[in-house]
Amino acid sequence: MTVHQPIAQFAEQIRPAASPLRRNRGERTFELHPAVHFMVIGAYLAFAGILGTAFMGKDLVVPMAIVLVSIAALFITPGLWARVSPEDGLSKQSWGEFMQEGVECITGHLTGGQALAQILVLPALMVSLAFVFAVIKATL
Repeated sequence: MTVHQPIAQFAEQIRPAASPLRRNRGERTFELHPAVHFMVIGAYLAFAGILGTAFMGKDLVVPMAIVLVSIAALFITPGLWARVSPEDGLSKQSWGEFMQEGVECITGHLTGGQALAQILVLPALMVSLAFVFAVIKATL
């Protein structure tokens, strides 16, 4: 059974609280540790590499080069964009601090492991799918 709640009460319940974990340190452009970005890049390149190795032929050299250049552009462009932001001179969050403190997102606080799980689910599924296709190709 449901209970009616006035919208004002609901809005009061979902108002995010200020995070006590924020210390006096510099902000990153995309608010995540760069290692997370490298994990995603590695997963995309692993996906392309597994499929390229499994299905490579003389006629797929150019399409594979296009795929690799596209993946590189997909991640290099935001990396160059991030370098444009001014340096604030403060130290950035380390990997250990990221894993311990986590991140604040619109739905609330996430621990480091929860943030990694949300970010890396799709890349992990892509790599798994590439392995499945490679195994199917190898057994034919």
